[in-house]
Amino acid sequence: MGLKALTQSELEHSFQAQLLSIGNSIHSNILRIEDIGDYIPGSVMVQDLSRMTNTYMNQNGCDILRHSSEELELLGPAYFSKFFPAEEISILKSELQHFAMENDAGKIHSFFQRVRPDEDSEYKWYFTTSRLYPSSDPDEGLRMMHIAVPADTLSYAGRKLSNLVQDDVLIRKNLHKFVLLTIREKEVIRLIVEGKSSFEIANCLFLSIHTVNNHRKNIIHKLEVTSLSQLIKFAVAFAII
Repeated sequence: MGLKALTQSELEHSFQAQLLSIGNSIHSNILRIEDIGDYIPGSVMVQDLSRMTNTYMNQNGCDILRHSSEELELLGPAYFSKFFPAEEISILKSELQHFAMENDAGKIHSFFQRVRPDEDSEYKWYFTTSRLYPSSDPDEGLRMMHIAVPADTLSYAGRKLSNLVQDDVLIRKNLHKFVLLTIREKEVIRLIVEGKSSFEIANCLFLSIHTVNNHRKNIIHKLEVTSLSQLIKFAVAFAII
């Protein structure tokens, strides 16, 4: 039996779920990007947003751009004008800056872009999925992680990527619910899972009991959970706790 062809929307959804799962594993110190980067299908990069500089590029990305990771880091902000169309990168920069300002590590941003290694080469379309790079160091600057794959290999790359991550099925199945949650609702979920009562949650977040109970109702409605164990599984999969 042949594999079912996925629609573009389904492929995008799958990549978003998988990047979220990889980021969660990095945040939990289960994985390091340096250890798994070369096993991820596509170009994997981490960028320091304060310096607009690449701090990591996997071997696949280095091969495509014909530069080492160290050379790409030394380019600094010139990296963006060297490999991408000027008329597109200005738009993408604005989108990514807006995305970064939300400062929500649970959000994913996806887009199509054109890339070429040098002026003598043709531009090629890539599908890129981005999220804030998780860090346990509060003094570390804001960074962003991207996975870019050739647009014409999305289905193959998606299947390869799904083999690398845990909780992938749960995340893909519930990603559309997760994106509905507000930052405040995620905070409430974390405190519920910790076993705190509505009164304790209200004190922790400086909210009224009425507001906390409304958050609880909204969470149940959005996630369609019927038990605490379901909520715990959801919170663990999406690294809310």
